[in-house]
Amino acid sequence: MTPRTRALSPLLAIGLVGALMGGCKANKPEELESTRDMKQQILEREDPESGLVLQEVDLDVDGQVDVYNYYRKRSNDRLLVRKEVDLNDDGKVDLISFFDDEGRLKKEQMDSDYDGHFDWTDHYQEGKRVMSEYDTETDGRPNVFKYYDSSSGTSVLSRKERDTDGDGKIDVWERFDKDGNVIRTGQDTDGDGKMDTRSE
Repeated sequence: MTPRTRALSPLLAIGLVGALMGGCKANKPEELESTRDMKQQILEREDPESGLVLQEVDLDVDGQVDVYNYYRKRSNDRLLVRKEVDLNDDGKVDLISFFDDEGRLKKEQMDSDYDGHFDWTDHYQEGKRVMSEYDTETDGRPNVFKYYDSSSGTSVLSRKERDTDGDGKIDVWERFDKDGNVIRTGQDTDGDGKMDTRSE
């Protein structure tokens, strides 16, 4: 099981909280004073730096914020533009989700191994994942890139590119069929960033 797989399981609970937040009518958008609700779990205020409405959620009522929801005020409602989550309750944000003007996921960054550094980024178009990049060497630079085809309605891995020697150039390429099987591979053997060998 990958670090990302381990980290994703708490999102089920967070998704439920997100749905609950969307349906909560206790606080009108224009009411920006600190407000508590749901057994002292929610604190809401205006973030002076961004001008957004910041909603802080303490899921386990331990006095420590687990979820930060940032809303942009609109004429008659508000829009969630960013969500930050502490997945392992260590006081540090491990997951940041960005949303477009339609409320669809646009980008997501994750610290998959909880070392304080974001090493995984997913990119979305119209709510569907189109590309992932992650850093397996913990040097702050992504070295694995996955590309997805969403023409069928769901995101399916179509190709994967890797920089295996850390020189900043892709040196391994893989193509996948719709069932996730590798159908073609390529490799750069002389470090010039160009594919030298190919197998199918």
